[in-house]
Order: sequence, then structure tokens, then C-alpha cells
Amino acid sequence: MRKVYFRADAGSNIGYGHFIRSLALADMLKEDFDCTFFTQAPTEYQRQEVAKVCKLQELPSTDEKFNLFLSYLDGSEIVVLDNYFFGTDYQQEIKNKGCKLICIDDMHDKHYVADIVINHGLQDYRLFDVEDYTRLCLGLEWALLRQPFLSVGNVKKEKDSWLVSFGGTDWKNLTGKFLQILSNNRNIKKITVVIGDGFQFTTTLPSSPKITLKRNLSAQEMANEMILSEFAILPASTVCIEALACKCKILCGYYVDNQKEIYHNFNREGRIFPLGDLTQYSSEDIIIPNQLIADNTFSRNIQYQYIQLIKELQ
Repeated sequence: MRKVYFRADAGSNIGYGHFIRSLALADMLKEDFDCTFFTQAPTEYQRQEVAKVCKLQELPSTDEKFNLFLSYLDGSEIVVLDNYFFGTDYQQEIKNKGCKLICIDDMHDKHYVADIVINHGLQDYRLFDVEDYTRLCLGLEWALLRQPFLSVGNVKKEKDSWLVSFGGTDWKNLTGKFLQILSNNRNIKKITVVIGDGFQFTTTLPSSPKITLKRNLSAQEMANEMILSEFAILPASTVCIEALACKCKILCGYYVDNQKEIYHNFNREGRIFPLGDLTQYSSEDIIIPNQLIADNTFSRNIQYQYIQLIKELQ
């Protein structure tokens, strides 16, 4: 089998999105390729999640990680990079080894020399500066979904149930902010809060019989919660796309720059109820939408598409 090396980190400063979506792609490919996941100083949660999918190679959290990863390459591998600090020069070093290269990126702030660039939040090809040979895989037909979200059938929602999640770290404690708003709303019956192992504000969260706090959910556990939840408050990131797959009514915003374009794109398409800048949101009450304002279904052939795409690189 052709080797595919996945290179993505997680942590309190960069969140868990890169790690989760890269691992989702590894899970799609693991039966057809020899997959190894490279990540810096993984937590026990990360180790457990990777163990379900493929081999793990741990890297240090210092800058040594960049050259150390290059030392593992002999030129026969397909490399998948997912983070904003993998600039053009680093991409070129991997290409110079003879490897095929895939970049997963929310942004388009650099020149790409990769063979494939994946951005499941944007659809405008004109935004990307690429080589003539680079293939762009854009939009939700290339959504990097974990397995439970690839096979969501009919859903039966619990009325007036809400899910709140701002990623594995949420260093701005948006969780606490929006829990306070929701818990004061008499029309809201149930609130499920999902946090990760990087969340540092647990003791400050409001207490209410409505609120159930859950930490470090597996992909299947997260899908189960989303399938039941009628509404969700989420950032414009991979977790939002997973909720789209589970047919939630999503109130969505952004709190970091790389979420802005995805947010505006989903808003233009009518896939979300827009909240704008989540750090500035100060409403004492949430306006509860009555219905979905768009058909949020999308391709269920995503795994097959990715397998065929990567095979074409061989």
C-alpha cells in the first residue's frame, strides 16, 4: 500500500480543528492506504482517537518538529499538511523530496505548490494562488467529515434542545457567555455543552438543571448529541459542518480570522442563522429560528471521492 503521512497539530493556541479533520481524512483512507499520523506532544485523548484509525508518530512541540518530520520522508509518500504555518518554502521542501503533497487550509494567504489543496468552507477558485498542476477541492462536496457524520440518516430531534460547542480549547470562554444567555431563556428546555481537554473555565460555567456538560466526546458520541439537538450554537469551523450533516438549526458566528470567510460563505448560502463576531455578541436573549432556511444536505459519496482522488496521485 502507498504510504500517506498526515501532519497536523492540536493545542491550546491552535485548537483541535486541524487534528480532527485530518484524522477524519485518514479514517476515510485507512483501508486503501498505509496511514501514519504525525502530531506534536499529543494528549491522551489524541492518542486514543488516532489509535482507532492508524499509526501514531509523536513529534516534539519545539521547532525541531519541522525538520524531524522531513527526515521521515524518502520521497515515496503522499503527505497531507494541515496548519497555517506550513508555508510555501516548507511545501517545496516536501516536494523536493519527491513526495506528492496535499494541503488542507481554511485560508488562502500563501502560494501553494501542493498537488491538491482542500478547503471545504470556500468555493471560489479565484481566491487561491496555486501552480498550474494543483487541483482545488472546494466546498461541502469535499467536507472532511468523521465516519459517523458520513452516514447520518433520518433524524428525530428533541424539541427545544440545544447544543453548544466552541472547540477543544475555547480560550475566550464563549461557552460560559452563551450558556448564560441560553439558561435564562424560558423557552429552552435542554442544553448540552461539549468541551475539550484544553478548556480551562469549567468551574466558572453557570449551573442549571437544563445544562449537561460533556467532555472529550468521540466522533460517534458527538454525532449522537447532534442528531438529537434541534439547535446548535457553533463557530464557523469543522464542528459546524458536522452539525449541518446532522440537520441541526445552526446559530453560527466567528471568533478568529480563519473562520470569517467560511462564516460569510455559509451565511450567503443560507445554511446558518448569522451571529457575526461571537466575542462582541451581547444579546440577553437568543432569537430562536422557526425552521431551517436552507437544505443542508450534501454529497454522501465523500469517502469514495477522496479514495479515488488520492489513488490518482499514485
